[in-house]
Amino acid sequence: MLSLIILSAIIGIILCFILVINILGYRSDIVNGITGTEIKKIEMGMSFEKVISILGKPYEIDILAGQHDFSCKNPKFLKMSVNENTDIIQIVDSFFNDTYCCDAYKEGRKETYKQHVRLTYTKPVRFSKYYPMLRVYLDSNYHVRNIVAKRCELIDCICIYSLSWKRNTTSFEDIPDKIDFFINEELFEKCFKGKTKKMR
Repeated sequence: MLSLIILSAIIGIILCFILVINILGYRSDIVNGITGTEIKKIEMGMSFEKVISILGKPYEIDILAGQHDFSCKNPKFLKMSVNENTDIIQIVDSFFNDTYCCDAYKEGRKETYKQHVRLTYTKPVRFSKYYPMLRVYLDSNYHVRNIVAKRCELIDCICIYSLSWKRNTTSFEDIPDKIDFFINEELFEKCFKGKTKKMR
């Protein structure tokens, strides 16, 4: 009898949790309450300074750097939170001007990865049915090479907005004068309607 009561209580808690998540629906934690209109102003090849003037500084930056040797004792990674005083370009330049940690990383940087920076403008929202994700990718000259927005839930994300250079299917290099574009207007507007202003 006691075990049946406990089981019923657990099921009740789970059902309440699911109900709360469904009631909450879309919630967001977006830098400065960025809207879809502002995101659409970001263009391929746009400078870092122009991106910051439109979207503000991101919550986080990280470096998309190459692979490492198994023997690499101190693999180099850069992932850090950003505030209004963070000099993003100075930090990234210092990271790339530092010594290589292993031969595999050196070769990967030289041949494939080079200097790519990812700016993350959203944070995951706990206990929300859906929340937005927005990232802007910069090339080695600090110009936009890709923008991706997704609608995320507890275990999965789907792309709702993507702008990038078209890729050469043979060499996998960017084609500077050709652009790939995708948008799911309905979900994009729901995720980035800008009603909730979030402070840092």
